[in-house]
Amino acid sequence: MRNASIQALVIFSAPGSMVAFQASGGLGLTLAGRTRAPIMMSSPSSPFEFPQSPKEFKSRNVMNMNVNRRNKSALLSTSASSGEEEVDNIMKSIEGKNKEEDPKCPVTIFSNRVSNVLKIFDTLILRRIIRIGNHVPALLSLSYFGLISMASMMSMGPMANGAAEATLSSVLVSTVGPTTNASFAAMFPTLVTPAPFVFLVWPLIAVLQLITVSVSALFPFGSSGGNGDGDNDVETEENEFLSQGDLTALTVANLASAAWLFASSNASLTNLPIASFLVLPLVPLFSGYPLRNKPRYVLWAYQIYSAFTTIASILAFTVEIQHGGRIPTWLPFVGATGKVGAEVAATAFLSLFSLSSLAVKYKSGVKKLVNFGALSGILTRRVMTAVATTGGFLSGVGSLLLSFSFLGTVGCWIWSVQSFTAPTE
Repeated sequence: MRNASIQALVIFSAPGSMVAFQASGGLGLTLAGRTRAPIMMSSPSSPFEFPQSPKEFKSRNVMNMNVNRRNKSALLSTSASSGEEEVDNIMKSIEGKNKEEDPKCPVTIFSNRVSNVLKIFDTLILRRIIRIGNHVPALLSLSYFGLISMASMMSMGPMANGAAEATLSSVLVSTVGPTTNASFAAMFPTLVTPAPFVFLVWPLIAVLQLITVSVSALFPFGSSGGNGDGDNDVETEENEFLSQGDLTALTVANLASAAWLFASSNASLTNLPIASFLVLPLVPLFSGYPLRNKPRYVLWAYQIYSAFTTIASILAFTVEIQHGGRIPTWLPFVGATGKVGAEVAATAFLSLFSLSSLAVKYKSGVKKLVNFGALSGILTRRVMTAVATTGGFLSGVGSLLLSFSFLGTVGCWIWSVQSFTAPTE
C-alpha cells in the first residue's frame, strides 16, 4: 500500500481565531472569503507515489523542508497587511454571535419592550420638556428686562409711592431709580439723540424675542439622516431653531440691558454713571453672536436687537464724552472740565456709526431699516429743535446748514438710503 505525500502548514495568528491549512498540490488558501496565492509544495512525480529508496526519501524530505520555510515566509508577508484586518473582523463576528441571546427568552423580550417604551417616551415627551427647560432662562431674562423697562418709562420711580403695597414686581424693580428715559435724554442732550418715536423699537424687540423663543421652545427637534422613525435620526445643534448658545447669548444680552437701565435710571445732573457707557456695548456683542455664526434660520429678533443696541452703545459713548467729564484734559478738543463740545461729540458718533454700521459691506434688510430709522429720527429732532429755537422753518434749517455735524448726518442718511440698493446679507 502506498501512502500519499502530504505536507501541511498550520499558522495560529491568535488563539482560536484563524487556522490556515495547506495541502500538497499547490492548493490556494481560502480565508474569510478571499483566496490567497497558492503555496508551492514539492511532491513526488505522482501524488500517490512513495519514494523507492531511503536516499531518495531523505533528499525529497530536505527539499520539502526548504520549500515549507519559503511558503511560511510568503504566507506571513502576504497576510501581514490585510490578514490582520480580516482576523479582527472574524473575531468581532465571533464575539457578536456569542453575545446573541435567545429571542424567545422572556427576560430579553421584557427588556426590549421596556427599551422601546423609554425610547418613545424620550422622543415624544421628555425631549420636549428638556427643550422647554432650556428656554426658561431666556424667557425669565426677557420678562425681567421688560419689567424694568416699563418701570423706567414711568413718570416716577417704581417705589416712589411709599404707601404702595409691596408686590413681587415692585420688589424686583425696587432698585430702579427715578430717572426715566425721557428725563435722561433731557438731562444729557446731544446733537445726535434720536426723536422719541425711535425708542418705540424696544416693545417691538420684546415682542419679537417672545415669539422667537416660544417658537423655538415648542418647535420639534430637527434631525439629519435616518428615515424619521427615530431609530437612525441624528439630532444636531445645527438643525435646532435656537441652539443652546443662541439662548445663552440672548439671556446675557437681556441681563446687560437690564443693568444698563438700572444705571441710567439712577443718573442725575451731577452724576452720570459710567456704567451706562461700559455695560451697554455688551448687549450688541452678545445679541449679535448667533448672527456672526451663520444661523440656519432668519432671526429677526436678534437682528433688530443687535442693530439698534449698536447705535445705542455709540450714543452712550457720545453722552459720556460730552457730559461725563472724565477725559484727560491734555487730549485735543477736550476742555478744562474733561468734556468735549457738542459738535465734536456728534462728529465722533457719526464716525463710529459709519464704521460699525454703514460701512459694513453685506447688511441684512433689518439692519438697513434700523440704520435708516435711527438717522431719520436724528434729523427729525435736529430740525424740530432748530425750528422751535428760531421760530421758523426756513430760518431753522438755514442755521443748521452751518453745522458740520448736521451736514454729516445728512450725508449718513443718504448713505443709509443708498444701502437699500446694495446686496443684502
